Amino acid sequence: MLNGVRKLQEFLLELGVARGVISLPAPRMLALGAPTGETAESANIFTQIVVEPEIVSVSRDLFVSGHYSHAVQEAYKAVEKFVAAKAGKFDLSGTQLMELVFSPKSPMLYWTNQASQSEKDEQSGYHRIFTGAMLGIRNPVTHEFNWVQEPDVALELLALAQHLLRKAKLAISNFQGKEGGENRGQSRLSAAD
Repeated sequence: MLNGVRKLQEFLLELGVARGVISLPAPRMLALGAPTGETAESANIFTQIVVEPEIVSVSRDLFVSGHYSHAVQEAYKAVEKFVAAKAGKFDLSGTQLMELVFSPKSPMLYWTNQASQSEKDEQSGYHRIFTGAMLGIRNPVTHEFNWVQEPDVALELLALAQHLLRKAKLAISNFQGKEGGENRGQSRLSAAD
């Protein structure tokens, strides 16, 4: 297949239309060889750690094929999409969405009634974690090419995305829409999480 691409590039060069095309790098997937021991091991770890369907469906193939940044990007976009749907806030995204939805003063998604200081701290802390994840992970990985290049770093970020998704699934919502606003929340993560 790669040989066919080269022949096409040579043909286009002969026609004089391919100067820009030839200078473009080949897609990374074409350059990948057979999985090495390290790649296969990372894929196995991914399968053991990342189990939430919303994260697996958008990131597994990207991760396994070595597209770590894109895998992380898609995972955080899945978290963002879930939070927006559960809160019924489709007009916001990223940090603005998380600031509004998890605001300690008037949260749209929450885990407790915030009666004790610990419950208030939980809301405030996760408000910062969700907002920080959008600002410090989703934004750079979306705007910077190959921001994540190592599989172990990608796995750490994917595990955090999964934790945030699970926490959002447990949140109680005031929104009564189709996508998760049924007030199914609990105040704590279960021991299995």
